[in-house]
Amino acid sequence: MIIRFAMKITAYASILSLVLAAHLSSVLAATPKTMTSLNLPGVKAHAGFDDMGYIPALGRVVVPGGASGEVFLINPEKDKISRVICVTPPGKSRRWRDAGTTSAVYLDGYLIASDHNRQALAVIDLDSGKVVERVHLASGPDYVRYVEPAGQIWVTEPRAQQIQIFVPDLAADPPTLRAVGAIAVKGGPESLVIDARTGRAYTNQWKRHTLAINVHSRKIIHRWKDGCRGPRGLALAPEQDLLFVGCAEGKAVVLNLARHGAIQASAKTGKGVDIIAWNPHLRHLYVPAARSATLTILALKAGKALRPADVVKAARGSHCVATDGLGTAYVCAPLNGRLLVYHDHD
Repeated sequence: MIIRFAMKITAYASILSLVLAAHLSSVLAATPKTMTSLNLPGVKAHAGFDDMGYIPALGRVVVPGGASGEVFLINPEKDKISRVICVTPPGKSRRWRDAGTTSAVYLDGYLIASDHNRQALAVIDLDSGKVVERVHLASGPDYVRYVEPAGQIWVTEPRAQQIQIFVPDLAADPPTLRAVGAIAVKGGPESLVIDARTGRAYTNQWKRHTLAINVHSRKIIHRWKDGCRGPRGLALAPEQDLLFVGCAEGKAVVLNLARHGAIQASAKTGKGVDIIAWNPHLRHLYVPAARSATLTILALKAGKALRPADVVKAARGSHCVATDGLGTAYVCAPLNGRLLVYHDHD
C-alpha cells in the first residue's frame, strides 16, 4: 500500500513537472524579444543608411553613415564603435539615401566608399584614416563590391542602368582606380552579390527578375523569374547553392542555383523589404521591413524550406541589415539616425 502510494506521488510529481515545464516554455516563447539601440556620434535623424556589411579581415561591421559623410566601424564583440572615418562633408538630399556615403568595401588596407556629394568613389587609407584618392563616376552610385575572381571593383549605378567597372592599383602612389567599362542592366541594377567560387555576380531588375552575370565575360547569362513583384535585396548562401531575394511587397524567396534559379521556397515577412542578410552559422535570414517596422528572422530548414524563427519590433524606415555571421544582426533605423542590435541565439 505504501509503495503504491509512493509510486502515485512520484507519477503526479512527474506530471506536474511536465506541466510546469510546458507552461514555462510557453511563457518564454510568448515573451517578445527586443533590440538594443546603438547611437552613432554626429548622425542625426534622416541622415540615412543603406548598404552595411561585415568585414572578416577586420572583424568589424562597416556602416556608411549616409548624409553624415562618415563611415563607422563597429566591434561586434562589444557592440561598440571602434572607429569613425570621414569620407565626405555632410550632405543633404531630397532622398537621404543619395547623400554622403552609403556603401563601402574593404581591400588590402583600404576602404573604397561611395561619395554621393561628388559622384565619386573615395579611396581611404585605414592606417591614416584619410582619403588618398577620388575617382569620378559616370552616374550616382549605389552598391560598391570587390569582384575577387576578376580583381575588379564594381559599382551599381541605377540611374544609368549599368554597373561601372574599375581595376584597382593600390600599390601605386597614390592608389588608383582605372575605369575599364560598364555592364548595361536594363530595368536595374538593384543590389549586387558576388559568388567568388563560381565567378558569377547576381543583381535584380526592379520588377520580377534576378540576373546572373559572368564576371569574366561581363555578360548577363541568366534572367530568372524570382517570384517577387519588386525584387530588392540579395543574400548568398554558397554552401547550399542558394540565393535569397527580398521582395518589397513583404516576402523572401529562395532560388536554387544548382537548378538554374528555380524557386525552392518562400516565406512572408513585413512589408517594405529592401536589404537582407544571411547568417551561415545559424542558417538564419534577417529580413527587415521598413513599412511594417519589423525584423523577421527566417530559418532555413533541411536546406529546403524557410520557417519563421522570430519577429521583433524594429523602427519605421528600417530597410537595411548586416550580420557578423555569428549571433548578431544590425538593423538600420534611418529616421532616428541609429542602429538597432539583435542578439540571435540558436
